[in-house]
Parts: sequence; structure tokens; C-alpha cells
Amino acid sequence: MSTRLQDYRMLWRAAATHANTRSTRFVGWFVLFAVIALGAAVGARKGIQAAVALFWMAGFAVPLLNWGLRFMPGAVKLNTPANAKLVPQMRRRLVELSCLLCCVCIAGIASAPYAEKGGLLFWIVLLAVGTGLAASGHWAGSVVVVASSLSAVFVSKLGLFALLSHPVVLLLSLPLYAAVIVIAVCAMFPQAGEGHWRMEARRARWQETGAKGDPFVERMAGVYTKGWYAVALRRDSARRDGPRLMLHALGPVQHLGEIAVAIGLMTLMLGALGLFTAWRVDAGVVRGIGWLFAAMLLFVPLSHSLRLGQLAGSHAAEQALARLTPVAPGTAAAFNRQLGRALLRRALAGWGMASGAALLLVTIGGAEPGTLLLLAGVCCLVVPMVALPLRDHASRRRLPGEVAIVLMLVSFAPCLWLAFVLARATGLPVMAIAAPLSVAVTVLTVVRGLRTMEAAPFAFPAGRTD
Repeated sequence: MSTRLQDYRMLWRAAATHANTRSTRFVGWFVLFAVIALGAAVGARKGIQAAVALFWMAGFAVPLLNWGLRFMPGAVKLNTPANAKLVPQMRRRLVELSCLLCCVCIAGIASAPYAEKGGLLFWIVLLAVGTGLAASGHWAGSVVVVASSLSAVFVSKLGLFALLSHPVVLLLSLPLYAAVIVIAVCAMFPQAGEGHWRMEARRARWQETGAKGDPFVERMAGVYTKGWYAVALRRDSARRDGPRLMLHALGPVQHLGEIAVAIGLMTLMLGALGLFTAWRVDAGVVRGIGWLFAAMLLFVPLSHSLRLGQLAGSHAAEQALARLTPVAPGTAAAFNRQLGRALLRRALAGWGMASGAALLLVTIGGAEPGTLLLLAGVCCLVVPMVALPLRDHASRRRLPGEVAIVLMLVSFAPCLWLAFVLARATGLPVMAIAAPLSVAVTVLTVVRGLRTMEAAPFAFPAGRTD
């Protein structure tokens, strides 16, 4: 048993080496803080039993998430035909380790006290299996992930949550979940060499497709580049608008036309999904959780703000020429201040467009005033994203995207927790308190970011210093 445990430890470390150690550690500490803060808020609102249930399930759900997102992408690369010849028992150990971890985590979640976890457990098993299959390159991964996303709506519609949470049904379902996990894990680690190379080729195609982007979106962005963008460039050049000309040095894909096209297409897609759900399931379900789907529009300005914060390597020659224009300030502090304010206005415009589209979408869907207030509060909670582009752009070092997102989440998690406490004491709605707090945090973060840019060397060309 000691030798087997050593093999498990060695395989885990070998598979997890592909991940960035600093980012993983940072995200891990954030998850721990988020679980503690959420548990404290739940305990203050619903009692100690609800907090115990949340901590118990989180203690097993986090390792399961770590397995799917960190271990599996590296583990499937170890299962090559060459390694199978050199280390004959490696595939068996990988299968054993994956099955053991998944089954222990599922059993731990199932044994959580003071919680109805039948429907949640069903969803977690589907999501874990789908994530693992998708990470391995199996064709069924995307299908299972989509099915897990839609399962909550259909399971609630059919009234299966109460049935799945019954102790007898929950106990009888555990062997079924274990069998599904074993079958899926064996599919993640094929024994035949050709099966491994087929899955490897499928993963490469998925990554290549994701890097290229959607052809329709690129075509629409190309229309903007050839039409609207050219008009905007001529107008700003004739006006000698220094801040806008600085942003033109970032290229034609960093402007409002691109984000408008993305928000418009995503709004149409979410509207069609809402109509389909209202037609096949229930209009009440759409009105109840429609704000959650509309909030997905906020991912568009978040992605845009992240790209605005990573200017290194994009159009370095144009950025150098922007410093030579007559309208460019001559000192680093003035130049960076002007650039920082232009980036801030661009990020705020993207956030405002996405927030307006989200509120319009739920309004058309017949949302109640309380739902509109909830969505408006969510939009205000994520407004710290506008500070992501404000950094030392002359430096080549930059934060990974996941760390930047975690920092943004860290900014509003304390606001939400404090809002829960104040709402309990004052009786006001939670979002009515959390939104002003988040806006105040945004102001402080923006001021700090602008001061950082003013104290830095010339931002253009970006990424030229260590």
C-alpha cells in the first residue's frame, strides 16, 4: 500500500506540473477565502447548520474541481504508448487514482449533514465526468458538459430534486454514480495507442479552433474594421484627438465596434435560448433565472478589459509611432495619464453597453422590479473590471488572466459579505448596499491604477522592460 501511495503522489505531481505554480497557489488561497466568506455569510443568514453543510461539501468539491481542471489536462499527456511500454502499470495507476479521488469526493458530498444534496450531487457527477472527458479530448466531453448545464432546469421541472434527495434513493444512486465514474475514467485513459493519438489530435483541433475564434464573429468584426473603424480613424485624425489616437495604436480589434458586435450576437443568442426555454419548459423559470443568463453578457467587457490590460506584443511599431505624434505628451507621467484615462473610458463604455443590454433583455422578458434591482446590483459588483487595464504597461511581466479575474472577485466578495451583514441589521436589500460599496472600491482601485501608470516609464511600446 505504501508503494501504491507513492505512485499516486508521483503521478499527481507529474501531471500537475503543466500548471503555473504561482497562479495555482494564488487561486487556491482565493478559493479558500471565498469558501470561508461565503460560509460565514450563509451562517449569519440561515444558521450554523447551513454553514456546516456548505463547508462540508466545499471540502470535497474543491479537490474534485482541482482534479478536473489541473490534474486531468496533464494526466492524459502521460498516457502515451511510449510511456505505456516503459511503465506498464502507469495507466492502471492513473485510472485507480482518478476513480479513487472522484468516488471519495462524491461520497463525501453525499454524506454532508443538514443539506438536501440529491439534485446537486447528480449535477456535480455530470459536470465532473464531462470536464474530465473534455480535458482528455474525448468526443463525449462537450455533450456531457452541456447536459450538466441544462440538467438543473429539467430536473427541477420534472420535480426530481426531492426524489433524488430521499435517503434511500441517494444511497442506491451512489453505486450507479461510481459505475459511471469508472466507465468515464477508463474512456479518459485509452489503452490502445491509436485511441490516445486520436484524442490528442481532437484536443489540438479544439485548441486551434478556440484560438481562431468564431468565423461569423470575425467576419462581422472585419466589416467594422473596413467600414466604421476607417471612418473613426479619419475623424480622430482630423480632430487631432490625442487619447483616441493612442487607442488606435492598439489596432482595429480593441475598439467599441468589436465589443458592440460581440454583445449584440450574444444578446440574440441568449434571447433565443430564453424563448426556447419558455416554450419547452416554463415561462416562470425564464423569469426566475433569466437575470442569471443575462448576466453572462458581462463576460464580454471582462474579456475586453483583460485584453486592454495586456498590450505587450501587439502592434509595437504603431505604439512607437504614437509617441512621435505632435499630440502626444512629452513626459512619461502625462503620456501615461492620458493613456490611462482613455483605457478607463473604453472599459467603462464596454461595461455600460453590456449592462444596458442585460437590463434590456430581462425587461423584455417581463422581469419584476426586484429582478431588475438584483441584476443592476450584479452589474455594479463587477464594475471593478474597468481598473484591469491600469497597470505598468512598459514592464514585460504581467498577471495571468485567471489571477486578474480572481483579483476582481476579491474586490467584490468583501462588499457582498459586508452587504449581507448590513442588510441583516438594517433590513435593506442586499444589492442596494453591495452596489455602492463596489462602486467605492472601484474608485479607489482606479485612483491607485492611474497613480501606478503615472509613476511608470512610457507605456509605449508596451512590454519592453523586464
